[in-house]
Amino acid sequence: MQLTTSRAGFTLLRLLVAIALLGMALTGSISGARSLAGSSELAGASRVVRGHLIYARTVAIARREVIELTLTPAGELLLVDSRDSVVRRTSLLGVDGFHLDSASLRPATLRFNARGQAAPGSVYLHGGRSGVRLVMNFVGRVREEKLR
Repeated sequence: MQLTTSRAGFTLLRLLVAIALLGMALTGSISGARSLAGSSELAGASRVVRGHLIYARTVAIARREVIELTLTPAGELLLVDSRDSVVRRTSLLGVDGFHLDSASLRPATLRFNARGQAAPGSVYLHGGRSGVRLVMNFVGRVREEKLR
């Protein structure tokens, strides 16, 4: 009579391989989630800046005066009227839910005249490995370009 014994369970080698594969899968998903969160913050900041540009153009037409858009070194986006009073202020760096690495304007001040026409310029937003450039033409229309 022959007795057979069966072993239940896994060998140590199989268990280590399974843990290693699980670790690699989790590492990939965490880095993917971080890049997704960074791109959503960048998209949110882009929407805020686009809204400010549209609002500045609307205010310039309604008030029939020049409205300027500037960016402070602290990362605050300011809309200033012809009397140098602030119409609207929003922080882009580290406040309001956005964690951008940098934001810049080129030229340093974007202007809308009383007819809503603009001096062409760009707003650059960078977060992590990606960036966005909001380009404004002389009519005041804004288009978005992805930066790599």
